[in-house]
Amino acid sequence: MGPFIGALISFITIPVTTYYIYPAEYGKASMFLLFQTIVGTFLFLGIDQAYTREYHDVRDKTNLLQNAMLLPITLALLVLLATLLFPQPLSQLLFGNRNDTLPTILFGVMTLFMVLERFLMLYVRMQEKAFEYSMLTIMVKTAVLILTLIFIFFIRRDFLTVVYATVFGQILGDVWLFWRYRELLKLKGFTIDHALLKTLVRFGLPIVIATSLSSFLGGLDRLALRLWSDFDQIGIFSATLKIAAVLSVVQTGFTSFWVPTAYRWYSENRPDTYFKIVSDTILLVMSLLAAGIFLFKSAIIYILSDNYSGAQYLIGFLCLQPLIYTVSETTCLGIVFSKKSYLNIWVGISALIPAIILDILLVPPLGAAGAAISTAVAFLFFFGVRTFFSEKYWIKFSVAKHYMVFFVLLVGAFLNLFAFPGITLVNSALLLLIITIQHSTVRRLWTIWKQHRQSEEEHQ
Repeated sequence: MGPFIGALISFITIPVTTYYIYPAEYGKASMFLLFQTIVGTFLFLGIDQAYTREYHDVRDKTNLLQNAMLLPITLALLVLLATLLFPQPLSQLLFGNRNDTLPTILFGVMTLFMVLERFLMLYVRMQEKAFEYSMLTIMVKTAVLILTLIFIFFIRRDFLTVVYATVFGQILGDVWLFWRYRELLKLKGFTIDHALLKTLVRFGLPIVIATSLSSFLGGLDRLALRLWSDFDQIGIFSATLKIAAVLSVVQTGFTSFWVPTAYRWYSENRPDTYFKIVSDTILLVMSLLAAGIFLFKSAIIYILSDNYSGAQYLIGFLCLQPLIYTVSETTCLGIVFSKKSYLNIWVGISALIPAIILDILLVPPLGAAGAAISTAVAFLFFFGVRTFFSEKYWIKFSVAKHYMVFFVLLVGAFLNLFAFPGITLVNSALLLLIITIQHSTVRRLWTIWKQHRQSEEEHQ
């Protein structure tokens, strides 16, 4: 529940921010947050994932946590040192000028807090304290929202509003977390366990390659805009991504349910049709949500403000990313079940190459629209290669319907790049076409529902 409420609070923060901050300023803030994500991916070295793997096998939980934090914290301190020694060139990289040194230094401070928070939150999760984990997530999001309101209405209305609200909101939430688990941060009796560190790093390094590729793929569009466009385009693009993140909430909810269910079905040798039905169903749900976004895209102006009106033309392409990724979670199970996780590296590379090529070709002339097209096409490659590898080591069921739906949505996204009379009629036709393509899925779900109702009535 925590992630969903946190996502809702984040969604509320979007119009609060965009109504008072111009796209160019929002673009600068977005680069700050993007680099935080990318740097964080490298800093953890995959050790955060290795920590959860070793948690149940190690008796001394505190020593495990402290050893796991050692290398990431050391790297975070180096990042902080770099922001203190070279604030001006880093400010130029992040914000396009050399004078914003304070937020640059805060980048280093937040990086350190981010590492500590990540491992303590993992500890809470591994302790199975779901309610506390949710409350901590909500606390940080709420603090960011409140500070955003304070800065906007009483202090300033530029990119520093987002930066300061994010940094200090994070710190406020983390201070309570650090106090709550202060015993875990005490170094008395701490010893470096070289064997444990070696185990953590050995497991983590292959993961960091895959996660770094994924993180780079997710941020490449904005990096391309930073190189070949301007902050105004980055701001509009980033705000549109926030709206498209509504589909990511569905993605998170589905994945948390689906992964353990898929493992259980696999261990029980359930028929292939079980997996096929789930794949077809999530395709239907996500494609209908995307088609609904196409139909009501003009409402984005009311959410973001007139300054971000260009967002309504980008949303079609940007909502394809969470859609395709979510559906691919049902077609990639062969990689998971065969335990050939290294294949994810090749999946990432296969998506990254077309993304780079298309960004080079499309971003200079088209700006945010070019970046949106590149991202959508890259994730089609992501789906195709992920599904291909899965089929080599597991069942092979038809995904022709998936590609047909993706093609229709891609054409629809292209048409929605333009403003012309009758676009609502076109989007309505796209919705009907999507339903028609998936009529067999609708029919099958209707049959399953009727059988379920009949079974319930017989047991009453």
